[in-house]
Amino acid sequence: RYFLMARGLSRELSQQKNVKKTQAGNKGNQEGLTATQRAERDAKVLQEKAAAKAASKAAALAEGGAAAEKAKADEARKQAQRDAKKERAYANTQVAKQNAKLGVADPAARDFKVGGDKDGKPPKDPNRPKLSKEEKIKRAAEAAMKAAAAGSAPKKGKDKAEPDPPAAAADEPEPGPEPADDDEEEGGAEEGEVDPAERAAAVAAEEAAARAQGEAGGLVLKRLRGEPGLCAALAWSPGEARRLSFHQFCTFGAPDAAAAASDGVLYYELVVGEGLENPQVGFATDGFESGRDYYDGDGVGDCSHSWGIDGTRCARWHEGDEEYDFEWAAGDVIGLAANRATGHFAVSRNGAWGGGGAGVLFSDAGLRCEGGVFPVVSAEAGSFEVRLPDAASGFAHSPPPVDFWGE
Repeated sequence: RYFLMARGLSRELSQQKNVKKTQAGNKGNQEGLTATQRAERDAKVLQEKAAAKAASKAAALAEGGAAAEKAKADEARKQAQRDAKKERAYANTQVAKQNAKLGVADPAARDFKVGGDKDGKPPKDPNRPKLSKEEKIKRAAEAAMKAAAAGSAPKKGKDKAEPDPPAAAADEPEPGPEPADDDEEEGGAEEGEVDPAERAAAVAAEEAAARAQGEAGGLVLKRLRGEPGLCAALAWSPGEARRLSFHQFCTFGAPDAAAAASDGVLYYELVVGEGLENPQVGFATDGFESGRDYYDGDGVGDCSHSWGIDGTRCARWHEGDEEYDFEWAAGDVIGLAANRATGHFAVSRNGAWGGGGAGVLFSDAGLRCEGGVFPVVSAEAGSFEVRLPDAASGFAHSPPPVDFWGE
């Protein structure tokens, strides 16, 4: 009786701890919304503000008098700001600089998008040496490997010093700060945007890393969903476990591991790192949609083709989340096993397949699919060490014994 009372008290304290942790993680997000829901809410607010602004302007013009004159003056001022911004952008292009040297005026050249040429692309330096496709892939792979080894996302800018600006003429005043454009929303460009060229280089680097894993005789852990070169960094070298450091919510997986099941059981391990946010780890079938090269807030367990566990928020995932009493801490070794024959998915903590929520998480016919399942790892921040069932990874513990599945 006393044991049951202590166990109940321990569970209540654990639940209170989880509530406090959730509240701390939701500062500034009291509604408890997901990242996707917050983005949709913010977009709706911006749309409503823009609509209200347009309606107010239309009403002022229709009213006439002083209100209409003020609206027209505001529009003229904003147009002047946009024209000045376009002029400053044009003055910084190679065409403008060349024309300035020759003393030639070319008003037609100003008809381009701010920040680039008429097609919206940045101006190209005609003297810049061209690289072959192989050289580009090699450079991108080297940059990605260096960034991964440092545990950070690849830099968005080139890692070289900016050239010194040309000396200004004695009678030329120093340029002042650019005036703000009232039509621009606060914050400017969205944080984390990736240049198309850098995106292509990041994809090439990921392909090179995948080839290197395969050529070393191991399984291939790769990005399935998320922004290339921005969402996470994969550190790996032959003979060592893979390390994933997350910077934005995304999903990695090893689809070719489905064929690595031993006696119908696929087992892999994760070592929990520091600072994990919104992790979901588990298994997926070949019906799990991949190839999403953009931010995607859905991870393993958000659909009918995947199953996951989250020891940070204490939840299990399959077509959504459900509260589940399983918690992990940094340094814990989490074992994940899927039995295709029985349709079971089980989890262990530091080698223990029972107690504290460890054991069978799901019993689902979907896990008995013909093509098998494969490891999938999703998170928003923090890191995992990933140990796959290949020669490159050594397991700290063993898969569940045969009699564990109750066959």
